[in-house]
Amino acid sequence: MCNIIGFDMSRRFFLLVVLFLSPSLAMAGKNDAEWNPPARFDDAYTGQLTVRYLPQKKVVTTCAKLFAEYKVATKSSFTQRGCSAITNKTSCTVIVIDKTFGLATPKAVLRHEIGHCNGWSASHPD
Repeated sequence: MCNIIGFDMSRRFFLLVVLFLSPSLAMAGKNDAEWNPPARFDDAYTGQLTVRYLPQKKVVTTCAKLFAEYKVATKSSFTQRGCSAITNKTSCTVIVIDKTFGLATPKAVLRHEIGHCNGWSASHPD
């Protein structure tokens, strides 16, 4: 009985480790409702849009600088895929990964960030 229980516990532990180490599908991209902006923000930006494509590590540092410069109330993270800041009443700057990172494509990140340019809150309330 101990072997069966021990085997079962080892198996459960292994599955738990695999789940924690697996990439999150929450940022899978195009068809993930948690990734895409809500429909009311999911349109082309009508103002002046500046988009910069950078390697992921540069995205982290550039986003931190952008957030500081425009007093965006959020922080950059080591897994940052992109960011945006409304720079004045009619313009928005977007920083985007230059290649797929953590299952997120540059196209999906751009769509997400343009949602922020259109008024979607950084806290992703809906």
